[in-house]
Amino acid sequence: MGYRGRGMVIAILDGGFEYVDVHPAFDSLWQNDQILGTKDFVHPGGSVFNESSHGTAVLSTIGANVPGQMIGTAPKASFWLLRTEYVYSENVIEEYNWVSAAEYADSVGVDVINSSLGYIDFDLPQWDHSYEDMDGSTNVVTIGADIAASKGILVVNSAGNSGSSWTFPYIGAPADGFDVFSIGAVDGSGNRASFSSVGPTYDGRIKPDIMAMGQGTAVASGTSSFGTSSGTSFSSPVIAGMSTCLWQANPTYTNLEIKEAIKQSGDNVFAPDEYYGYGIPDYELANSVLTNLSSKLSNGTQFLKLSPNPFTDAVNIKLLMDTVLQAEVFDLAGRKIASTELNRNNINRLSAILTQLDPGFYVLNVSSKSDYQSIKIIKN
Repeated sequence: MGYRGRGMVIAILDGGFEYVDVHPAFDSLWQNDQILGTKDFVHPGGSVFNESSHGTAVLSTIGANVPGQMIGTAPKASFWLLRTEYVYSENVIEEYNWVSAAEYADSVGVDVINSSLGYIDFDLPQWDHSYEDMDGSTNVVTIGADIAASKGILVVNSAGNSGSSWTFPYIGAPADGFDVFSIGAVDGSGNRASFSSVGPTYDGRIKPDIMAMGQGTAVASGTSSFGTSSGTSFSSPVIAGMSTCLWQANPTYTNLEIKEAIKQSGDNVFAPDEYYGYGIPDYELANSVLTNLSSKLSNGTQFLKLSPNPFTDAVNIKLLMDTVLQAEVFDLAGRKIASTELNRNNINRLSAILTQLDPGFYVLNVSSKSDYQSIKIIKN
């Protein structure tokens, strides 16, 4: 549809970006000043272009732009490259580095964070996280990630690669965050990758949120090569870039509304579970819903106005015509889930129906004997 992330800013939090300064996958990023800056939170004042090429592969999944060879999911976005991870050891300080980098990202106006990182085990066992810690409220990095989301940043994080573990198959921090967009991995046929970490969170929430290509994902490698790699490290940036483009196309929505739209477009939305979350998203569907959240009536007039839309806890309904109407609420599968007669004396009845809906997308049809109005609505 032509949306490639232009005008949007993405921060990559990772362990190093070796060869990003020389690999041809990133030529256009440098030529067009799309690399806005770098910052090293592991070695303050140091260069991020060493120690690890993990961040290089992650960045390429979003920002590579070599027509005919590899194009990432948001090749026209701008990027901050932030090193938070010391790849030669695993220490709690890295969670604090992550939070510092997220705060920095907020200060420079980042829209989206991709973090292909996760924290469970450390070099000293007394620092290890337990499953009980994966409750969205305990781990330092998770608290920081949710604060970043509260500031309006879409925080996209890999679910983790522990799915085959007998002892700890669960997602790591900060993927357990309440508002963190946690991404599992599937293969090219849409089957869950065996390594993809599972949920739920300790407090029972569905995680991962959605799934994307993470087994055999195309990446840049070495100084000039391309290949494939596997891990939720790569399904996360696939989604981060796609979500950036969706947000570019629908700039009036918040980070959490964009996230909810994507979840509700998943192919497992009617039966989300701890293995597959809400499934593989359909970005055309998510975009269609977001771009058509406007009232439509066949003759150009309106029966009612509904605000706010999207809404969370309460919705206001203003009836514009003094007439008896039929109101029906449908889900995205076209199933009617509620109906009521509507007039100026019982508007509260429709308000109660809408506020009791589960989070998601719905269509409200309001009709008289001769006309109708259709309103697409989001319940957060």
